[in-house]
Amino acid sequence: MEAFLSESTEAAPSAELIPEPRFFSIGNVNLAEEWNHGATAVTAANDGTIKFYAPADTKVGDTLFLFLSRTDGLLPLRIDQWSRGAECFKSFNRQDSCFRAADCVKRDGPYCLEFDEELGGGNGRDLGTVVFYRHVTEDDPGCWTVELPGKTTVWAIVTAIQGVNRDRPIFRTSGTSCDAEWESEFPSVYGKENDVLLLSQCFDDTALKRHFQPPEGTELLGFTNSVDEAGFLFGKRLEETGMSGKLITGGRGGPKCKDALVSLVVNRE
Repeated sequence: MEAFLSESTEAAPSAELIPEPRFFSIGNVNLAEEWNHGATAVTAANDGTIKFYAPADTKVGDTLFLFLSRTDGLLPLRIDQWSRGAECFKSFNRQDSCFRAADCVKRDGPYCLEFDEELGGGNGRDLGTVVFYRHVTEDDPGCWTVELPGKTTVWAIVTAIQGVNRDRPIFRTSGTSCDAEWESEFPSVYGKENDVLLLSQCFDDTALKRHFQPPEGTELLGFTNSVDEAGFLFGKRLEETGMSGKLITGGRGGPKCKDALVSLVVNRE
């Protein structure tokens, strides 16, 4: 595997803080009843600069999960003051599996320029999602701006989860880049009772909410679209320990292998 380029060439996106009202604290959380404080979703069409907000009901102690997606452009593996939790990059529609950060063979700062040729290669810019998280404190702003190179469409979905384990926020992840179905079939992932399952779908074509409806037992947390892209985030609290199993969206769906899917289990205390 080739050595990475110097990471000093490009700095990580700064996620510029924009002052907003601070968040309030809450008391003890009932993990069996409370798990989500809402979500926000936004698209920056044909623009590498995106401004995104924490959900209005976010509380001190929550953990924000940011699903940052893009078509035909670079996505960062690092953002200042956020931690990366998962990623799925595609170089072409029928790519067999997601590229991960570990598959990158050439970097320029926080960006991957080339993925392992033995795994299919390419630059991973056809479509991708990177998941970041941060724990909310009383000094956190309510809004951030991220500037990325280029002028292709970027979108972000942010959700606030309660009672997250601060030492290990993410328990398991799994992704797929070509499920070969008109509906979207999320990969199965292991979780524990009272953990939270988040299902992220970025789609390289426009779509409406009704085209990809929540898989059974989940709810739609966030949705955004543009003229040639769409993003969905579904979620649920896990009621038992084990594999999540096959979870398929309802609705008519869309062309096969035009999506990138991430199943992520949030580890709760």
